[in-house]
Amino acid sequence: MKFLHCDNSDKHIILHDCIAEKAYFQNGILGFEFEDGFWVSPEHPESDFSTFVRTDFSKAEFVLGRGSEFDITVYVFQRYPFGTTVRKKWEIDKLIDKINSGKCKIEFLYNYEDDGLRIIECYLRFDKRPYFAECQLKLFSPQINYYWNKMLEDRVW
Repeated sequence: MKFLHCDNSDKHIILHDCIAEKAYFQNGILGFEFEDGFWVSPEHPESDFSTFVRTDFSKAEFVLGRGSEFDITVYVFQRYPFGTTVRKKWEIDKLIDKINSGKCKIEFLYNYEDDGLRIIECYLRFDKRPYFAECQLKLFSPQINYYWNKMLEDRVW
């Protein structure tokens, strides 16, 4: 799919509360597709709005520093009865398979970035128990590219 807009800065785009239903890892890029788009701030040079608005279908691509799975660490936090939580490491292929098969969706919450190192806090959302699991992505990704076509004036923050 071709997109009209591309931005490679986190300055005016936010993934908070955005849910990806498709994911891929190829050619050194970890990508996520958002049916309901992501948030663009009113300060974005291409925005004509006075508040944050969502885009239409969009994608975000994390360009990995070394271009390999060694730049990606996935942790999923599994809760057990009596308050025990266990952090399990997943391979990126497992996460992508679960997302693309429809077994879960990934909701982005917070993104911390320092000199290309990113920690992304998220939820994995399931249709059945446990319904959600906390997840953390650790990426060495000095660049991220955001793609979209339109900003939707009826989808405000």
